Amino acid sequence: MTQQLSTVLAVDLDHTLINTDMILMGLKYLMLHKAYLLPVLIIIFLFKGRPSSKKYLYDNTSVSIEDLPYNDSIINFINKNRKKYTHIILISGSYYKYVKSIADYLDIFDSYKGTSITVNMISSNKTTYLKSNFNNFVFDYIGDSKKDIPIWEKSRKAFVVDRKNITKHLKNINYEIIPYHD
Repeated sequence: MTQQLSTVLAVDLDHTLINTDMILMGLKYLMLHKAYLLPVLIIIFLFKGRPSSKKYLYDNTSVSIEDLPYNDSIINFINKNRKKYTHIILISGSYYKYVKSIADYLDIFDSYKGTSITVNMISSNKTTYLKSNFNNFVFDYIGDSKKDIPIWEKSRKAFVVDRKNITKHLKNINYEIIPYHD
C-alpha cells in the first residue's frame, strides 16, 4: 500500500504575509517607548545571538496583531488555493509567539513555526523543519528574499513577493510572482 503524497504550502511572514518586519517593529517600539532597553538588546545580540534577541524584543514590546499591514494578495492566494494543499504552514524567522498570534488571528493556517531560543527559523532551517515534520510530501513556498533561495531550490513551486527585485537572483528557479497589495 503506497502512502499518499502530501502537498504543503509554506508561507513566510516578514515582507511576505505582512508588509513589515517584526524585528523592525520591535526595534521601533523600543526606540519610541523603552529606549533604555536598547543597550541590553545589543548585549543579548552580541553574546546570546539572534534567537535570544528576538525573544527579548517580543518580551519587551507591544505589537497589535490586528493592525499589521497584511498582504491581501497572499491571504487571497491561500484562500483561493486551499483545496490544492493538504497542509498550510506559516513559517518564519520571527519569534514563534508572534507567528502563533498571527496564525491564530488569521485562522487560515493549519500550523505555524517560528524562531525559538534554539533555532533561528530562517533559510535552510525551514526546509530542515519541513523535512523532519512531514512525511512523503512536496511543498510550495511563498517568500520574498535572498534568504529564501535555498528553500525555493528545494520546493516544487516558488511563489515570490518581488521585493527589492529578488527575481534577478532566481536564475534556475521556476517561480510565479504574487504582487503586494494592501
